[in-house]
Amino acid sequence: MLIDTRRREVHPMRDLFINTLVYKKQLDARVIRQSDLFSEVRKLGAAGIEVRREYFYENGKPIDLEASGNQALKTGLKVFYSVPEKLFVRGQVTRKLEQFFKEGEILKARNIKLNVGEPNEIDDDEIQKIQGLMDLYHIHLTVENDQTRENGRLVFISEVLSTFRNLGTSAGFTFDVGNWLWQGEDPLRAAQKTGNYATVFHLKDVSPVGGLHTVLLDQGDVDWKSALAACSKEIPIVIEYPINGRITIEGELRKVKNVLIKTWEGVKS
Repeated sequence: MLIDTRRREVHPMRDLFINTLVYKKQLDARVIRQSDLFSEVRKLGAAGIEVRREYFYENGKPIDLEASGNQALKTGLKVFYSVPEKLFVRGQVTRKLEQFFKEGEILKARNIKLNVGEPNEIDDDEIQKIQGLMDLYHIHLTVENDQTRENGRLVFISEVLSTFRNLGTSAGFTFDVGNWLWQGEDPLRAAQKTGNYATVFHLKDVSPVGGLHTVLLDQGDVDWKSALAACSKEIPIVIEYPINGRITIEGELRKVKNVLIKTWEGVKS
């Protein structure tokens, strides 16, 4: 098992997740479903899996949700749920939000992630809708800086997160270290400015050669180690980029694990 007893002892609070985008090639080809990946992710030694809503729906109908929830119980993996939808639509919480929470309940999810969308002037009533659903379903909600102009700008995200905190919601922030480059933002500067809000860390590296695209860690322009250090030392890390082959996936996990061990040992010394 890649993440061994030593890792759990030296850094017991830091969980590594695998987003199913890692298996994009197989999922796009429909040779596997997300429920098939739980046992594989468990064998890799990860603590959790982040599943994606776009891979659950075929012809507008939910497929594989219950099977994935059953696999969550069987494998003991922690589950996060990535939903490529807007939290706010023209200033109001999306009417589909409770549907997403119901799906998360089926999946045994601990966290649901959405794009911020169009919050405009966020008021307390809208925040209470979000908080009420989190309290009812016992599932945390986070927003993400994605690769779109409307949701990926540092100033915009900072203002939204500040408003969340001022209004007293426990909704969190999925800090995606690679997505900033699509807005011409410096990921490290973004981490220094918003890292104190982050409750989940989405990890990837990005190269500009031939157009922005994800690459294996340390092969792109993202100083992910420094950005990671600028965020809370206890939030989970989610590997979220396509990777071909189990050996390569193990290698990427090992890179992250080694950084965590060095960081933890540095804190202790």
